[in-house]
Amino acid sequence: MAAAKLSSKEQLKEKLDTLQCHFTWKLGVDSFSLWHLLQKLDVEIKHTAHQNQVALLGLQAYLHQMNNQREEALQSIIAAKKHNDEKQLPTSTAGSLIIYGNYAWIHYLQGSYQAAKTCLGQLQKLCPSPWDVQLIPHIQALKGWSLLAIRARNGERARECFNTALMLEPDNSSFRTGLAMALYSSWNFSWQPDIEREARIQLERIVHSQPENYRAKIYLAKLLKQVDREKSTSLVQECAERSSDPEVLKLSALFWMPQSAERALQIIQRVLQQDPGYHLLYQALANCYKQRWLKADHRDKDKIRCRAIRDLQQIVQEHPGLDLTLVKLQLAEFIGVKKPAQEERMYEELHERINTLSLRCRQALNLFWGDFFCREKCMDRAKAKFMECYKIPVQTDQRRECGLRLLKMAETYQHNGDPDAACTIHHFLQDADKHLPREPAMLGLDDEDHPIPQRTGHDFSQG
Repeated sequence: MAAAKLSSKEQLKEKLDTLQCHFTWKLGVDSFSLWHLLQKLDVEIKHTAHQNQVALLGLQAYLHQMNNQREEALQSIIAAKKHNDEKQLPTSTAGSLIIYGNYAWIHYLQGSYQAAKTCLGQLQKLCPSPWDVQLIPHIQALKGWSLLAIRARNGERARECFNTALMLEPDNSSFRTGLAMALYSSWNFSWQPDIEREARIQLERIVHSQPENYRAKIYLAKLLKQVDREKSTSLVQECAERSSDPEVLKLSALFWMPQSAERALQIIQRVLQQDPGYHLLYQALANCYKQRWLKADHRDKDKIRCRAIRDLQQIVQEHPGLDLTLVKLQLAEFIGVKKPAQEERMYEELHERINTLSLRCRQALNLFWGDFFCREKCMDRAKAKFMECYKIPVQTDQRRECGLRLLKMAETYQHNGDPDAACTIHHFLQDADKHLPREPAMLGLDDEDHPIPQRTGHDFSQG
C-alpha cells in the first residue's frame, strides 16, 4: 500500500512538473530574499499600470508558499482569479492555466493531494493542450512579467519571453511594454551598448503612447542621463512631481543624489509618509545621509551624523520586520566615528545571524567590517574580511569594492618589499573568480535595489 501511495504521489509530481506556472518557471528565488521580494512585489502590485496583475499576484502566491505562509498564498491566488475574470479571451484562458497550475502546486506542497488532482482536472477541461498556439504569447508574457519582478538579472530571460509573444502577436501593446522593461533590465545588469540603444528606442515608444507610465519614464531617464541630460532631468522632475509609486520616487531620489543629497532626502522623506513599509526607501535614506555627511563642511559634519544616527536608530526600532541590514550597516559606520567599539559590536551581532542574510548582505557586512578594521589599523583582519566578501560567488558592487581594496593591499605589500604577500592576494583573487558562475547568478539582491554609499576609501600604505 505504501509503495502504491508513493507511486501515486510521484505520478502527480510528474504531471505538476509539466504545467506552466510560477512553480515550474525556475525564477531564481533564494530563501534569503523572500521578505525583500515580497515587500518589493507588494509595491509593484499596488502601483504598476501594466496588464500584469495576474502574473504578479501569482508570483506573490508562489513567494508566500516558499515562505510557508499558506493562507497568504491562497489569498493571492483568489486575488489573481478575480483580476483574471475581468480579462478577454485568450488572455483570461492563459491566466486561468497559470492560476490553476499554482493552485495545484500549493495543494501538493501542503499535502492536499486530492485537491491538487482536482485542479489538474479543471486544467484539462479548461484547455486540453496548454500549448494552444493562441495561448503561447499570453503565457510567455505572464512568465516574462514574473521574471522581471524578481530581479534585473532575469532581464534577458524576460526579453526572450516577450520577443516570443510579439512574434505571435506583433501589435500587442502590453507585450511591447514588457519588452521595453525587459530590455532595460537586461541593460541594467549587462551594460551592453547595443541593448542600451534598443531599450531606449522601445522605452521612448512606451512613454509616448503611455504618458502616465512613470516606471518607463524613470527607466528612460536613467538611459538618457549620459546622452541627453536635459531630457533626462525633465523626465525625473515629472516623475518626482506626479508619480505616487515609491519605487519611481526612490529612483528619482537616487538620480539627484550625486548633485544634491538634500533634494534626494526631501523626496525620500515625502514618499516615506505615504509608504512607511517599503524597506528600500530606508536604505535610500541612509545613503542620502551618507552623501550629505561626506560632502558637508567640517563644522556641519557632526550635526548631520548625529541626526542620521537618531533617525536610523528610530527606523530600526520601529520596523523590526523589515529587511534593514544595509541601514544597520550604515548606522554602525556613523556610530563608529566616535564609538568604534559599539560599531564592531553591531557587526558582530549581524554576523551571529549571517545564515539568515542574503548573499549580497553578507558581502556588504564583510565590506563594512573590513573598512572598520582598516580604520583601526588591523590590516590582517581587514584583509580577511575583504577576502570573505570576495569569495562569495555573486558579482556585485560590494564584491568589486572588496576586490579593489585587496589589489590596493597587494600594491602596498609589493612596495614594502613583501612580494610573497602580494602574490598570495593575486592568487586568491584569480582562484575566487574561477568559482563565479558563467551565467549571471540567480542569488543575492539587485545592485539597483540596494545602492551602497560611496566609500571614502582608505590609504592602506598607512597600515
